[in-house]
Amino acid sequence: MADVIVGRFALIDLIAKGGSGSVWRAWDSKAGELCAAKVLRQRDSADLMRFVREKGVSFDHPHLLTPYGWGAEDEHVVIAMPLAAGGTLDSVVRTRGRLAEPAVVVLLDQLLDGLSHVHAEGWIHRDVKPANIMFEPHGRAAPVSRLADFGIAVHESDVRFTHVGMVNGTPGYMAPELFAMAEPHPSHDLYAAGVVALVALNGRIRLHDGAFRPDELAQHLRGVTPKLSAVIRTLLAAQPEERYQDADTVRRDLPRVPPGYPLTHADGAPLDLVDTLDPLPPDAPGAVRPERPVPELAPSSMEAIRAGQVQQGFSSGSPSPQTGPPGHGPQQGAPGQYGGGPGLTPPSRSSPQTTTSAQAPAGPVAARPAGTHRSTLIAAGIGIAAAVLLGAIVAVTLLWVFPRPGSALPGTEGTSHSSIDPSFAEVEAGQECAPTDEGVIALTPDGAYVSCTAADDGAVHRFA
Repeated sequence: MADVIVGRFALIDLIAKGGSGSVWRAWDSKAGELCAAKVLRQRDSADLMRFVREKGVSFDHPHLLTPYGWGAEDEHVVIAMPLAAGGTLDSVVRTRGRLAEPAVVVLLDQLLDGLSHVHAEGWIHRDVKPANIMFEPHGRAAPVSRLADFGIAVHESDVRFTHVGMVNGTPGYMAPELFAMAEPHPSHDLYAAGVVALVALNGRIRLHDGAFRPDELAQHLRGVTPKLSAVIRTLLAAQPEERYQDADTVRRDLPRVPPGYPLTHADGAPLDLVDTLDPLPPDAPGAVRPERPVPELAPSSMEAIRAGQVQQGFSSGSPSPQTGPPGHGPQQGAPGQYGGGPGLTPPSRSSPQTTTSAQAPAGPVAARPAGTHRSTLIAAGIGIAAAVLLGAIVAVTLLWVFPRPGSALPGTEGTSHSSIDPSFAEVEAGQECAPTDEGVIALTPDGAYVSCTAADDGAVHRFA
């Protein structure tokens, strides 16, 4: 039996949890589909609830992940959102490496498409960042990204613009003028979109409050085509009046990626967006259920659900406790999916291990000579110290020789690596190219990407 909230949302399993609430994979019996259900205290949900009531339902856009339904029970609120299970841009870049330029252009264009819709309705997102850009699990097909977490979004007519001393957003993604208490403006979202592009192109970079220095931008945009470089520089202009003011203008200035163009990481690996959630349990609501009786368990309390103390919102074939012992389950303290402020983290999927130790026989134990005992301790201490020292030397050597993808070598933090082939040139579509240049990408005079490709007969290579 599932924990059913407000008679509609049957909770299946925990996706993430934090101080303000938890996010669950759930079955929406009204919509007849899976969703992401966010469980919050009413006192923690005022901003998001205002957005849901006023505009959430009308934001039906392929590149936005906004709440579509809600309900209240006891002191808690449940807010339903579409389920996007392909991970975030942050997790993709962090685990699989930075992206090649055409992939960055496609994702930046989708982000700007969503922001154009948001801004046209008079709203400002205020927390655009890679961790809030989620993917549909489409594998190697054309990616579909969706901007999530409207928890601190405000309307341009909101009276809270008059509040003094409040700065909202994520450090490193906030326009410089916000630290001078500037009123929220759509260009602040566009500035953040420029930072997102830099992170996608470079992987992990050192971000800071305030404007980028010229030398920083030169490093981060090294090897990027002049057309895209000019767009990003304008997005990140330190002075608001020199920055883009609307998303549609930015989209018009972007290079064009032809439909079907292969999108890859910087190392040439295909962009492969797979489902990051565990397989749906066979007994879960919405799954095909076996025809056998299922023992019923008492539903969990709303507070246990909100706090993430419940790992599974339905009972399986055999009775099992719905709340785990203290110390097990989701960890807290890092950003998570579906927004809602800091502290949402995916739950631990590992099972607790049980260990046993042999008991010493009862009765007196003969004492060892003091000299022997001291010698044994000295030898053990020397052995442990030698092992630790050797392990540290090996670890440092391996990290130096084989750095993680997207990470910086010691002493080189802040130094970017070109995310694309530096051999960009302006070419005509159909122009011949050398066989040794196969795979090199270039731009046509009208701003479209092409790559050096072998003809069907293999006799000649052309940009297509």
